[in-house]
Amino acid sequence: MRVKLSEKYKIEREEICKKLIDILKLDANHSFILCELDEDTEKQTAILNMKEDIQKCFAVSSISTFKPDRECKRPYLNLVRGILRQQGYFFEGKDHCEKNDDNKNRTMKYFIFRK
Repeated sequence: MRVKLSEKYKIEREEICKKLIDILKLDANHSFILCELDEDTEKQTAILNMKEDIQKCFAVSSISTFKPDRECKRPYLNLVRGILRQQGYFFEGKDHCEKNDDNKNRTMKYFIFRK
């Protein structure tokens, strides 16, 4: 019988999750703001550069970022969400308003936690 990736790569999977969370630089509430991630191409690139390592340790068939025939609006967010959920993290989004000099900008604030 084949060994599941979740059993075979327990340590590596946790390390990948920690790296993803470190890249996101969560605040004290364990959250990040989507528009800030959308504007930070370095973070996006760092997340997407982890695809090869992620494929070795995770079942990625359910994550749109890995499907060649699917277009994904925010592949970096899809990747983070899919991987963290597989490891038992909860990914909760709430509406958030950012005040700019000119006007208010509506975006999402995502909270990442584990029970």
